[in-house]
Amino acid sequence: MMIALEALFVNQYVELEDAEGNMLVAQIDDIGSYSFQIGSILSKHRVSIPGLVAQEVFVYFQGGAGIKYQFKTKVIAQNGTSPIRLQLTMPQDGEILRVQKREYFRVPVELNFELENKQIGHPNRQYRTRDISGGGLSFITSERPFQDDETDPKGILFIENGESTSMIPFESRVVYQNPTTLGYQVALKFTKIRESHRDTIIKFCMKEQLKRRKL
Repeated sequence: MMIALEALFVNQYVELEDAEGNMLVAQIDDIGSYSFQIGSILSKHRVSIPGLVAQEVFVYFQGGAGIKYQFKTKVIAQNGTSPIRLQLTMPQDGEILRVQKREYFRVPVELNFELENKQIGHPNRQYRTRDISGGGLSFITSERPFQDDETDPKGILFIENGESTSMIPFESRVVYQNPTTLGYQVALKFTKIRESHRDTIIKFCMKEQLKRRKL
């Protein structure tokens, strides 16, 4: 069982995730017996930091050997305005859990994405996905998209959420490009992508999966 007062320390960097999936980075600047305070708060999304007061959040932090941990807590107060600091409830011993390796499930959905064209002066190549997951995507194209020496394509995936679109840059590896009656079926595995962007893809996939279950 992990003891909270031993796991958290002053100047430690943590990540916060609110109920909407917005991510923030902060630094612990004070620890008490029943609560701890964070400052140096940076938002990865447009989120109202004072609006987090009285809300439940997930806190993530890096432990020994690079292991990532999480716990659920509540923002109980805002301390100061410039800079803003937040007071959070200290987790109980045993409430800090090791983050398990995610299993990425694929969702059949068509989204726009583009791949960098290595030929100078040529526009990026435009495609539509066949399916996506937090680990990669696949698509079908009429022509063989990659030559043998082009194994690490870079691109941008466009996730559509209502009226807004998230642009997600990525680097990838070609898993396969198999000939079919329609041309080529191609799969890419993400090799470099921000975790916040991967979270956006995973949440989108979960919403799409729920829509399909309701149909």
